[in-house]
Amino acid sequence: MVLRDKPAAKSCQSLAEDLVLYYYGELSESARRNCEAHLNDCQACRATLAEMSQLLPLTVADDAPPQAFWNDYSREMRRKLESATERQSWWRTAGALFRSTPLPALATGAVLLLVLALTLGRGFWQTPGPAPDDESLMEVLPIAERLDFFSNMELLDNMELLEMLSSQANGDA
Repeated sequence: MVLRDKPAAKSCQSLAEDLVLYYYGELSESARRNCEAHLNDCQACRATLAEMSQLLPLTVADDAPPQAFWNDYSREMRRKLESATERQSWWRTAGALFRSTPLPALATGAVLLLVLALTLGRGFWQTPGPAPDDESLMEVLPIAERLDFFSNMELLDNMELLEMLSSQANGDA
């Protein structure tokens, strides 16, 4: 291979594309003759063509996996499929637990749950009785009903003050 101390500009830039086409034999007759004439004179282009002849076949090499890979792959897929068909779903596993339990034990458990729910839930379902401070509310209610009476009394007090202020103003004037 060519040493990479100097840039690839050693081969002529104008023939770089033609060298690839020359290698594959896809140049026209006149271009092929020009390329061969140039290759006779240019050592860098000959080295580039030699490097291409070693590298380009590697780019089209068959990279299919060997038969041993496909055998292992097929064996592994068959093993996974067999294990998937053997595995049961979760609901069938849970159903098997209940099938073995006798019916009287299930009925006893249901009755116990019902008793617990009724015992512990008693406070949630009862309607609350009258509040203990309803009596104090009954004492305050008549006072609240006479509230506009007291607001009218305030107005009367303010009216007396206004009359007194107007009499003072008339007396001063």
